[in-house]
Amino acid sequence: MNVKKFEKELIKISKPGSYLPLEMNLPNVSFDERPVRFALCYPDLYEIGMSHAGGKILYHVINNLTDFALCHRVYLPKPDMQAFLKEKKIPLYALESMKPVKDYDFLGFSLLTELIYSNVLKVLELSHIPLRASKRGEEFPIVQAGGTCTLNPVPLSPFIDLFVIGDGEEVMVELARLMKEKKERGLSKREFLERAVELEGVYVPSLGKRPVKKAVFHGLKKEFYPVSPVVPSVETVHDRIVVEAMRGCLRGCRYCQAGFAYRPYRERSVDEIVSILRETFENTGYEEASLLSLSISDHSKFNELIPSVMKFCHASMIGLSLPSMRVKGFNPDLATQLMRIRKSSFTIAPEAATERLRKVINKDLSEEDILSLVEGLFERGWSKLKFYFMIGLPTEMDEDIEALTELLWKIHKIGKKYRGRKHLAAGFSIFVPKPFTPFQWERFISLEEARKKIDYIKEHAPRSFKLRFHTPEMSLLEALLARGDERTAEALELAFKYGACLDSWDEHFRFDVWQRAFREAGIDIEEEIKEKPIDEPLPWDFIKGVVSKKFLLKERQKAYGEERTPDCRIVGCHGCGACTPDEIAKLKEFPIPEKIEFSVPPVEKREFPLVAKVAFFFEKKGKSRFLSLLDINRVFTRIFRRFGIPVKYQGKFNPHPRFSILLGIPTGVESKNEVVEVELYEEFVPDGELIERFNSVLPEGLKFKGAISLGKRESLLKKVKEVVYKIEGDFDADVVKDVLTSKELENRKGKVVQVSPLVADFYISKGIITLHLNVVDGRTLNIQDFLFWIGKDLSSVTVEREIVVDL
Repeated sequence: MNVKKFEKELIKISKPGSYLPLEMNLPNVSFDERPVRFALCYPDLYEIGMSHAGGKILYHVINNLTDFALCHRVYLPKPDMQAFLKEKKIPLYALESMKPVKDYDFLGFSLLTELIYSNVLKVLELSHIPLRASKRGEEFPIVQAGGTCTLNPVPLSPFIDLFVIGDGEEVMVELARLMKEKKERGLSKREFLERAVELEGVYVPSLGKRPVKKAVFHGLKKEFYPVSPVVPSVETVHDRIVVEAMRGCLRGCRYCQAGFAYRPYRERSVDEIVSILRETFENTGYEEASLLSLSISDHSKFNELIPSVMKFCHASMIGLSLPSMRVKGFNPDLATQLMRIRKSSFTIAPEAATERLRKVINKDLSEEDILSLVEGLFERGWSKLKFYFMIGLPTEMDEDIEALTELLWKIHKIGKKYRGRKHLAAGFSIFVPKPFTPFQWERFISLEEARKKIDYIKEHAPRSFKLRFHTPEMSLLEALLARGDERTAEALELAFKYGACLDSWDEHFRFDVWQRAFREAGIDIEEEIKEKPIDEPLPWDFIKGVVSKKFLLKERQKAYGEERTPDCRIVGCHGCGACTPDEIAKLKEFPIPEKIEFSVPPVEKREFPLVAKVAFFFEKKGKSRFLSLLDINRVFTRIFRRFGIPVKYQGKFNPHPRFSILLGIPTGVESKNEVVEVELYEEFVPDGELIERFNSVLPEGLKFKGAISLGKRESLLKKVKEVVYKIEGDFDADVVKDVLTSKELENRKGKVVQVSPLVADFYISKGIITLHLNVVDGRTLNIQDFLFWIGKDLSSVTVEREIVVDL
């Protein structure tokens, strides 16, 4: 691939920064330095994939806990980039090296939802790798997959060489060792797979179905957790510090696959969690943090953990997110403390609206618990509440749906008692039976039933609620893929052939394509979504070590008897089969807090007076020209926080640092000199050593050059002598002269622009336009308007800018 030519044309693509290694904390290991190479893929868009915590863990393990293997990343490009790669005949490449994925030893997929299965095939196609494992020779990488979806690996088996079932940390290291041995001894792919299948958790479809025991990572050793993760420059969905506080859940909600799949229960100590949080902040400068878990308030030291975490977060201006809070027994006073830095919405997940149905799904929560918490939150000034429900649950009746809207009305009426506008939202998913849950045999409701329930809720819910519903057809597809067998693989391949891709995105989902594919594969959709007989084998029965079928059947019986099963940390082991005797005994060390109650020591309100200002000079060249102004702001925010610059903050609930980049530079334009002015709450003089530290972690092409101190009311904008542009390309000199000598012109957005006051001088020579521009009332000529006027755009010319300051 001609990288320079490729990069020049990349400006045509939306968010080009997503396709280049423009991130902080990239490992300093080149493709040729280590003999074993992994390309790790979350098969969705960059914005989604970069939010996946599991991928970050495996990335860290391979790159830092071995000296012979490296791990790079690849994501599914957006449709415009897919078309661009196909047009240019460029195979999909890994971000760090920009080398083709097919040149790696492993291509590993992380699968957390069945709706990305078609994306897996698209990644293979774009990588110029045959879809079916049987068609791939020795020259292609080992294609592997892991994640909760692989608890039923059968629908993807024809396309995957090797599955890792369960926790991947230690298995991936062993696979790397085996690949090193393969290369040293010249073994064939089949010989490698025959050795790999002996590892715990590894399933190799080409070697036939045999019992596979789920891999379990015991102890959550700290060295296996990343404290210097890759930090994206472009916006992603969950762009924050993530600390895995615990793994596994023993609540036993009968619809929840993760709750059973991630057993046994393991947790980190308070000191270790805070230590990981502190180190990660020091290495990233993130503004937000989250404690990852399935039920964080079940942490045995929860009442000690939260004050310790909040103390650090408050001191470092970090907003704290705590998903999956247990509602029962929660004190509303605590919610106010939790959101002291960044006040957002509070989430409550009743799942069902009647006590009867909550017993069926094993959700230990009463209506009184819900309404008392709602009352307490409104009383304390909270205005944003979110609720999550599930429709189509086993044994659900019309009365349960009616009760659901009645519950929303009760919440609405409580809110009316308190002053201020309320922002209420309710999300509704459709129950999907998943493998290794007590409901794995249950039916999926028909599309007609789903629409009827949705229509009833829409008609009867209070208008004060913003309602969000999962698309019934998407949920149906998820159900078909989750419990699919060998025939489903054929339907998947057909659907992909007919255009299925990005099925979890409403704008790309095409249910008609899937209907055709299932029909041609000989699968009757209506039959497939029916209840499964409990005495018939299931496609995933050969997977062992998750939870036993005997236990699941017992739980299913209790569900129909409307009987709850308490957490085994409360009443003792229920015999699910996921834990060893030692792990069962160790649960005594992790008792569930009887009450969710803690107190955060009062903290003084932090004041950020404007004391001084500093101006940093920087350049933006090479790959960094594809960063937008918002991207650069994001990078600088984290750089300043990471290195402890005393930046002034502004904002009551969501404080943000006060700095500004003068005369914002467009995406795709290089620059020799730019200025960012930073407001400070205490005196601070930057030095050369600090500049070097900045530059050691900045994305490629973004570089600080120096800094000067300013008076607290001073701005270099008034001292900008001129803005110089050099534009190289093929253009009509007469047209350029006419444009630059015009008094006014209509720009690309239809607005009239006064041109002549902004143009100080210009030169045209041998395919280069040199523009000397004035700054008038804090603005200058928009270079994209100029290119529009001369019939060009940033993909057809090369543009370099320089701000000249008269110091």
